[in-house]
Amino acid sequence: MAKQTQKPKSAYSAPRKPQPAPKKKGLSPAVLLGIIAGAVLVVAGIILLANRAANPPLTTTNRVGEGAAWGPVGAPVTIIDYSDFGCSHCRDFAQNQGQQLRADYEATGKVRFEFRHMIIGGTPTRDAANASECAADQGRFWDYHDALFARQGTAANPFTKPLLKRYGAEIGLDAAVFDPCVDQSLHYNTVAATEAEARAKGVQATPTFFINDKKIEGAVPYEQFKAEVEAAIAAAQ
Repeated sequence: MAKQTQKPKSAYSAPRKPQPAPKKKGLSPAVLLGIIAGAVLVVAGIILLANRAANPPLTTTNRVGEGAAWGPVGAPVTIIDYSDFGCSHCRDFAQNQGQQLRADYEATGKVRFEFRHMIIGGTPTRDAANASECAADQGRFWDYHDALFARQGTAANPFTKPLLKRYGAEIGLDAAVFDPCVDQSLHYNTVAATEAEARAKGVQATPTFFINDKKIEGAVPYEQFKAEVEAAIAAAQ
């Protein structure tokens, strides 16, 4: 019987099927919630710090009962300041040159400084002007004046009536008297009268000053403003 010849074995072997990679475990819902909550807290903290930086606490003084002026009525030089609480140049003068002017001249008795309203910002700044007169009713005009300029630009409209009342509360005004005065615009006539006076004197921009009869427009550098004051004092002697 013939022997069967054996076929040689092939060296080829079928490729192995790749093994699927092990699935990575995702973050658990609890961990994801923790990460999201942490991110929210960080963002909230940043916003809070930004708001505090933009709205520092309002400061107050011991000045009470002055109305919207400082210095004696009989001073040889009277400075009239026509300003608007929404005017950035008015704010710059009030916070810089105006403060220095008061420090240099109030105690001398030679200068009287009077603040008067010239509305260029429409209803919001007219409401702010009214509120400042409401504060003057409690002898706190200058503290409220400083508060309004400090809050300028801190909101799209920093002079809504709720905010105006909040500023009054922050500086310690009697809300039972102040809030109705703001809500009912009790000093609109006073504001309108000073605005009409300003226009009659040719005021077209803020701030505009009259040092005795000399008109000065804009928040000029302090040394220039002081030189005008000194010249007026010399002329009055």
